[in-house]
Amino acid sequence: MSEPTVLQRHISGEARPPVGPLDALREARRLFLAGRRVDMSELAAALGISRATLYRWVGDREQLLGEILWSFAEEGLKAAREYADRTATDKGVDWVVRYNAHFAGATAGFEPIRRFLEVEPDLGLRVLTSNRGVAEGRLIEALRATLQERAAAGHLKLRLDPGDLAYVIVRISESFIWREFITGDEPDLAKASDVVRVLLT
Repeated sequence: MSEPTVLQRHISGEARPPVGPLDALREARRLFLAGRRVDMSELAAALGISRATLYRWVGDREQLLGEILWSFAEEGLKAAREYADRTATDKGVDWVVRYNAHFAGATAGFEPIRRFLEVEPDLGLRVLTSNRGVAEGRLIEALRATLQERAAAGHLKLRLDPGDLAYVIVRISESFIWREFITGDEPDLAKASDVVRVLLT
C-alpha cells in the first residue's frame, strides 16, 4: 500500500497544517463573536500551540482583545465612509459628523462589544478607550487622516491641529456612547454629534 499524500494525512487528521498569528486572531475573533470569553489557555490549546508561543505571537490578553476590536473598527470605518458619502449634505462638516456618528453608533450597538462590556466592564473600557491600547490610537490616527483628506480637498477648514482635533472627537464620542458603563447615564449620540459639529464649525 502506498504512503498517503500530505493532503490525505491532513484530511484524516493525521497531520495538522501549521498555524500562525493570524490563525490566533481569527480563532479569538470567532470566540468573541460567539459571546465566549477569550481565554489564552483555551485558545492556545485549540490552536495546538503552547501558551508561551501564543503570548509571543499576540502579546497579552488585553493586546489580543484590542486587535479583535480594531478588526471590527476597520469594518465599521469603511461602512461609516459609505454612509457619509450617501447621506451627507456637504463633503465637509456634515460628512465628518455623519461619518463619526455612524461609526460611534454602530460600535455602541454592536452586540458582541456590549456583551464584553457587561461581563468585563473595567477591562472592556480600558481596551476600547485607553491611549495605551491598540484600538484607540489607531482610531484617532484614522480620523486624523480623514480630517486631513477632507481639508486637502477643500471641503473642510480646520482651526485645530488635525491630530488634536481627532483626539478630542474620539474622546467626546466615547464619553457619550459609553457613559452607561462609566456614569450609569443613557448614551446620547445626538449630543455627541452636536459637540463634534461645533468643533468643526
